Amino acid sequence: MPGHRLTSRDRRRTQTMESPRTEQPRQVLPGVWELGAWLPVPGHGVLAVNSFVIQGPEPVLVETGLAALRTDWLQRLAGVIDPADLRWIWISHTDPDHLGNLAALLDIAPRAEVVTGFLGMGKMTLQGLPVDRVRLVAPGERLQLPDRELVALRPPYFDAPETLGFLDTRTRALFAADAFGALLPAPVEEAQAIPRATLRDGLLRWSALDAPWLGEMDAHAFGRKLRALEALAPSAILGGHLPAASDRTAELTGILAEAVHTQPTDVPAHELLERLAAAHSSAAQAP
Repeated sequence: MPGHRLTSRDRRRTQTMESPRTEQPRQVLPGVWELGAWLPVPGHGVLAVNSFVIQGPEPVLVETGLAALRTDWLQRLAGVIDPADLRWIWISHTDPDHLGNLAALLDIAPRAEVVTGFLGMGKMTLQGLPVDRVRLVAPGERLQLPDRELVALRPPYFDAPETLGFLDTRTRALFAADAFGALLPAPVEEAQAIPRATLRDGLLRWSALDAPWLGEMDAHAFGRKLRALEALAPSAILGGHLPAASDRTAELTGILAEAVHTQPTDVPAHELLERLAAAHSSAAQAP
């Protein structure tokens, strides 16, 4: 399948994004806020980089954003919640776009514990991050909060073996880590605004980049994973790399089922994204 080619209008919009940018926080479900950001991928459009805040008696932050956007990201977070009130920080996996501001955040969130798996904790150690405030979870285990449970689960696909998403039993939102991400022609506020053809193209190109092994996976085995997710009946899919998607689960899983048959070739190398993130981070930290 040929990849999506940016239109001249798309190119004008993405050309104005020479570096990552944050967006205003947006409430996507009752008590759930999306802290959105966008990473430009030259020649390929943009990639969403999201964090989420779950408000409640024991507030939860999901992912910690890009280090390159630290000042803006912390300001956006403070507009939703005082970081000192955070009780939990869920880290799905230890890629820089999910872990980028964790060290800075721990300094200003003294009550917060980091929720991750055993391998995630090990990778944090390798990166010199403190692990004395880690709460370990495994797939199927539940983090009990006063007003809800967070049920740890493996998303149907991922790029890092430590990845753990979860289902929020109060809102029925599925926090999906890298799964269901999409390379898009230009920033959008919500997934409902993305035409199906554009969404299909973006999902397949992201899966080819983030989880290229899907092209070699048995279609029936992957289909069982997708059906198990559908059986959870999530109210929304909240992922790291797509704006919040409410009531589009069947459409998203249907598109992803094609990933085992169709692998686009017009995708950026994973190394390009790493270089972009590193370059932006270095520029942001320069005196």
